[in-house]
Amino acid sequence: MKSTTLLLRTAWLLAALIGLSPVFAQNHTLTGKVTDAFTNDPLPGVSVAIPSLGVGGFSDNEGKFTLSFQATTSSNLEVTASLSGYVKLTQTFTLSSGTQVLDFSLEPEAGYQADDVVITASKGFEQKQSDLTISIQVIKQKSIELQAVANMSRVINQIPGVDNQDGQINIRGSSGYAYGVGSRVMVTLDGLPLLTGDGGSVTLDLIPVDNIAQVEVLKGASSVLYGSGAMGGVINVISAEPGDKPRTSVRVRGGMFGPPSNRALDWDGNKNAYQASAHVFHSRKIGPLSLVAQTDFIRDSGYRLGGNSQQFRGLLFAKYRPKSIPGMAIGLNLSTQVDSSGQMLYWKGYYPDTLTSSTGQDSIVGGALTPTGDAGGFRRQLRTYVALDPSIKWLTPGGHIFWYRGRFLKNQSTNSTNQSSSNFILYNDLLYQTTLLKHISWISGATYTYSLANGDSLYGGQHPGRSVGVYTQFDAKYTRWNFNLGLRYESVKIDTLPNQAKPIFRLGVNYKIAEGTNIRVSAGQAFRVPTVAERFTNTAGGAIVVQPNPNIRSEYGYSAEIGLRQGYRFGNKKNHIEGYLDAAGFMMRYSDMVEFGISKVNFTSFPPEVLFSSINIADARITGLEVTTLNQATLGKWTIALSGGITWTDPVNLNSVPESNQLNLEQYQFPRQFLGALIDVMNPNLSDQPRLLKYRPKALVRTSTTIGYGPVSLTANYRYRSFIQNIDQYLFVVVGDLADFRARHSQGDHVVDLILSVDPTPNLTLSLNVDNATNTEYMLVPGFLAEQRKVGLQARWRF
Repeated sequence: MKSTTLLLRTAWLLAALIGLSPVFAQNHTLTGKVTDAFTNDPLPGVSVAIPSLGVGGFSDNEGKFTLSFQATTSSNLEVTASLSGYVKLTQTFTLSSGTQVLDFSLEPEAGYQADDVVITASKGFEQKQSDLTISIQVIKQKSIELQAVANMSRVINQIPGVDNQDGQINIRGSSGYAYGVGSRVMVTLDGLPLLTGDGGSVTLDLIPVDNIAQVEVLKGASSVLYGSGAMGGVINVISAEPGDKPRTSVRVRGGMFGPPSNRALDWDGNKNAYQASAHVFHSRKIGPLSLVAQTDFIRDSGYRLGGNSQQFRGLLFAKYRPKSIPGMAIGLNLSTQVDSSGQMLYWKGYYPDTLTSSTGQDSIVGGALTPTGDAGGFRRQLRTYVALDPSIKWLTPGGHIFWYRGRFLKNQSTNSTNQSSSNFILYNDLLYQTTLLKHISWISGATYTYSLANGDSLYGGQHPGRSVGVYTQFDAKYTRWNFNLGLRYESVKIDTLPNQAKPIFRLGVNYKIAEGTNIRVSAGQAFRVPTVAERFTNTAGGAIVVQPNPNIRSEYGYSAEIGLRQGYRFGNKKNHIEGYLDAAGFMMRYSDMVEFGISKVNFTSFPPEVLFSSINIADARITGLEVTTLNQATLGKWTIALSGGITWTDPVNLNSVPESNQLNLEQYQFPRQFLGALIDVMNPNLSDQPRLLKYRPKALVRTSTTIGYGPVSLTANYRYRSFIQNIDQYLFVVVGDLADFRARHSQGDHVVDLILSVDPTPNLTLSLNVDNATNTEYMLVPGFLAEQRKVGLQARWRF
């Protein structure tokens, strides 16, 4: 009896379990892609959720999302996709076993433009461009590919408000020209700095041009998140993630320089200078492993005498997502670059066949495209860069992000002037991100950097440096309001010099007045510690002698901005117009600004040597107005895009001397009136501190217009830089004919590039590029002519 009862109970239990088994929860995965219904472009940062289960996530840079959850197989579930500026879309599907796919195509809300999604302003999470409290410019992948370039220099040249003076990047007049050291603009690749450990100079050649998702340019003080070196802003290059399908591209390009507009400067006669390069790129996923590889070979015969170069660049990016730990990604990137080139400090003289050398030794042919014969004025150099970047990112099931990013960047330079040097920088950043009270994104982190610069003759030995920083930032969104509050404390020590530490703050507000109309106000502090090269360099180039000044003080300051942005979008999928107009007024204040300047004149040699150093020369105020726009129209098979901006600045030295006490060597004709210049230099009542800061144009214009019909497009890029009123006065003594050249080119520089692009097949793009189509003659920096007209061809195969 007992056994019969036990059997009956067991049978009833098994029947109950079998009957209930369909309602037991099982593991499921839902994947898909979110695109713009108008353009079919992927949409990153879209919130994809299953409200009934409390499950959600965000789409990545390719618009893809993955949701992992538990539910019964027979359930019917609603999935929502929402992004500010788009109509929320809800879809219903029935669960089945295995991984399921559900794509979304979101319609933009009528009456305004769909914004780009950016991450640089927060250092981690996606934000709408119009919601930001600070100006940011976005350059998309298509625009970069259209330029047909070997490195990022020309791309940066076309960004509104940005001036690139021979590798020294300047945003809204924040920087002048400091001979390649001490950048006030932080350039990063996926958030990792690309500044060297000795001079803080930018290594643009390490950027993989063929694998860029977009470039984000943050304008204004950004030291709260990015530390020293971000006084003027940040340029963050974001690399593209591999897609589900393998992607390969082969790109070959070649260009030929024509003669300069002044035919007397044509130093190579009928031997036209050229550039050529080959670029091979591949990316793919292998299960949980993502791989990106790229190799570049670049050769340049040099449009200036002796300026030939050869360059090799290679990279391998790897990212592993272990299935056993959902949300985790482990990355390791390796980059290397080798560059052999000739470097010219300044020309021998603008006018050919005249006595223009500062030593008066010889007559020359070739003029401004021929380097000076003075000792050190020209050098051959071999530079090598190696970067190793480990990273670990973990998105927990609760929505918290833990992210470690590191960079080891080593640079070694060997040159013909026996002033070789090497340096490395070890950068570590640990970041935590979460959401508080459903409306506040909170990011906090700590950064540790160690550097070592070694140059026995250049820097006088080894100089270690280290910095430790902690930061936190809150970004809150509530109804029409966006708030931003940040704080950083950083301690920096270089060699045996005293430790320097300072807290800095940032505050910003953005209010949406109406759909597509936003007003923003922000203010942020910044600081910059002078680099090893600024403190310890001891070298000579031509008649310029640089002396060390280890005791220069750090720069401190702040920037403030008020801006108004109006976006729009009209039409339907076949015919529509979209765009925005953004106007911003800004001000930057700097204390103890560091510039290169005359520290002493050595009269014991002939001709006298001009000795200069990095010195604290000014309390500075830079005010200005910037108007930028982006307009895109699709009319059937026709497409029209117009983008660009105008930037006006008033860069003022608040410690300037009166005009009557200002050193003015431009008035003398060197070397014929050398004695007059010498008397002025010796006069203790005269100094080189003009009211307008040096090397800053008061106006910059950048525009790009593209007209396309089907597979054919024509692009015209236009750049204007107004006349730079003030430069270092000693240059008028050591750089021949400089005063005459400036007098002949006092109206500023107008440069036009033309690009014709054709897609004969879906996998092939051909382009004809005419750089400096008007063959404009202009200087990058004093004594250094920019490139003349160049005609180039490029072919890109994708498969």
